[in-house]
Amino acid sequence: MASFPDDLLDEDEGRAVRVVGLALLADAAAQRERLSQPDDREALHDFRVAIRRLRSWLRIQGDVLGRSAPARAQKWLRRLARSTNHSRDAEVLAHWLEGERTKLTSRQRVGAIWLLHRLAEQKVAADAEVLAEVTRDFERARELLEERLPVYRLRMHVHDGAQVASFAGAMAVRLRSQLAALRCRIDSVRAAHDVDAAHRARIAGKRLRYLVEPIVPHVAEGKAVLERLKAMQDALGDFHDAHAWQQVMADAVERAAREEARALLAPATSEGGAPAAGSRKRSPRPGVMAIIGHVQARARETFEIVHRDFTGDAIAPLYAEVEAIADALDARAGRNVEVERKYLLESLPEGLPGARVQEMVQGYLPGSRLVERVRRVGDADGERYYRTIKLGRGVSRTEIEEECTRDIFEALWPLTAGRRVSKRRHVVVEGELHWEVDEFTDRDLVLAEVELPSAEVIPELPSWLAPAVVREVTGEAEYLNASLAS
Repeated sequence: MASFPDDLLDEDEGRAVRVVGLALLADAAAQRERLSQPDDREALHDFRVAIRRLRSWLRIQGDVLGRSAPARAQKWLRRLARSTNHSRDAEVLAHWLEGERTKLTSRQRVGAIWLLHRLAEQKVAADAEVLAEVTRDFERARELLEERLPVYRLRMHVHDGAQVASFAGAMAVRLRSQLAALRCRIDSVRAAHDVDAAHRARIAGKRLRYLVEPIVPHVAEGKAVLERLKAMQDALGDFHDAHAWQQVMADAVERAAREEARALLAPATSEGGAPAAGSRKRSPRPGVMAIIGHVQARARETFEIVHRDFTGDAIAPLYAEVEAIADALDARAGRNVEVERKYLLESLPEGLPGARVQEMVQGYLPGSRLVERVRRVGDADGERYYRTIKLGRGVSRTEIEEECTRDIFEALWPLTAGRRVSKRRHVVVEGELHWEVDEFTDRDLVLAEVELPSAEVIPELPSWLAPAVVREVTGEAEYLNASLAS
């Protein structure tokens, strides 16, 4: 598998996307060299996977790559990938059929042996096709990409230098977009006949997996997500294969019938004109028909696995882990990230030095993953209104806030019924830090928060605050305002 630089996430998007593309191209070239070694049984599989990774990356990052990934290079890779499918399909079916032979009667094994022989012939022909495609399509795609990917043009205004998109921030957007596609596809897989929907779900999961792979070393949940996506891809692949094999079996029955018909029309004869002894062969058709039943059973079994392990509540942990990765990437990019620590107090501290007091009411709109809040703030200068969206938990959370009008606030406020809090906020400036002590007016609770420049900073508690602190509660769900409001 390709390796990627340690500082990848901190690069600008344009450079990092191309660095990953070049690494994937180099890996595909390394696997291509193995194809010339006849004893390397895994060479074709590894080359096929390397091509899939490269194609998926070029496709997903097409808007960034532009002319660095020419359409004709992607066309050549697509044709090459399709040529590897035939060999892979014959190999997978033959491997499964070898395992099923022990479950067949002696008469049925005739059909299995007949089918295995033809699958072997198909694989030899498919392997020859792959080598021809490699010689033609891969080499010219490789040459073109090696020329185009290392160089790109960056257009920017002098005042926007600090606004160049980081790879971390861009990847957060792409992960959420691909996750949304996967959710949609998985939701469409409801019954055993949803074969096309399952195939589209597998493709969406595969693309998400290849999107995550370059950043695995840099995110805590990366390895677990890859394992879940690989398991899902395998399960959906098994389901798709089982249905594809049914058509293969139907074609095999027709072929066996044609071979029998030709044998009857042109039999080997003895000297007297009668069929020669031993010229009649046992028909493979009973065995092929039996194998069809096994394939149908496998289709049912594989769907049960997909439905049990990768739909509904079973797939929720995967969705949560991908969301957590996206949140971590946003934090890495420093984009709309709130870094704060929270403390539970036994009471309102005495002698809050120079505190500015604000009266607040805030309510939360319906939703589970997306937390949207509306807030009214009143102080000596009058009233102001805000809408806020927060994502994530812990020290670092993504926050997007904008001031809104009173009319917007009053239009949204009824939607927050049953999910509201009211509090009196005391803001104290201590050096470069702003401490906010919230005295809840609708319950017996006092919390203190401080916003920090980075997650690594652990603030020293001010002398006026320390005696009232019970403990730190950063990241504890029960002390989130959204939880208190529910």
